[in-house]
Amino acid sequence: MRLVLAVLLVSATAHADRSTVMALGVTGDARATGATYSAAGDSNDLAKLGGARLTLTFEEPALPIPEPGAVATDGRLVPELVAGFLADDVHAEGFVGAGLRAEFDMASHRRAWPMLTGVYVAGRGLVIGAHQDPGAEFVLGEYLALAHGRRFGWEGGAIMRPRGDSRELDAVVTLYYGWR
Repeated sequence: MRLVLAVLLVSATAHADRSTVMALGVTGDARATGATYSAAGDSNDLAKLGGARLTLTFEEPALPIPEPGAVATDGRLVPELVAGFLADDVHAEGFVGAGLRAEFDMASHRRAWPMLTGVYVAGRGLVIGAHQDPGAEFVLGEYLALAHGRRFGWEGGAIMRPRGDSRELDAVVTLYYGWR
C-alpha cells in the first residue's frame, strides 16, 4: 500500500504536464514452484498460464521528431499502475500493483521515416490472488510509438512470489497496444 501511495505522489508532484498512457496487453506465463527461488528456477515442472493486463503510465510529452537525418534522445522515470489476471484451465487469479520504469526514448527521422521508440527496465510491487500475496515483477521492454500517441510494444521478465513455505517464479512475456 505504501508503494502505491509513493508512486501516486511521485506522479502527481512537480510534473503537471504528464499525461496518462493506457496499455492493454496479452500475457504468457511459465510458472515454477520450489522451496527456494533457486529451486523453482531449476524445476522442469512448469505450469503454463495466459492472461491480460492493463497498465497506466504517467508520462511526460513525447519527444518531438527531429529534422531528417537527426536523432533526439532522452532518459525518463515513469510511474506505473498495473492490474490484470493469469489463468490456466483450472485456476485464475488477479493482481494489482505499482512500479517505476526507467526509460530511454529515441526519436529519429531517417530515410524519410519518422520514428519514436522507447526501451525500458521496470520494477513493480504486486499484490496477487485471493490471499493478497506480495510479489515483485522485474521486466525489460520496448515499444514503437505510432501516430497520434498510439504504441505497440513487448516486455519480458520475471515475477517472484512467496507462497507459504514455497516460492513461485514466473517467466512472463507481454505484447501490448497502448494509447494516450
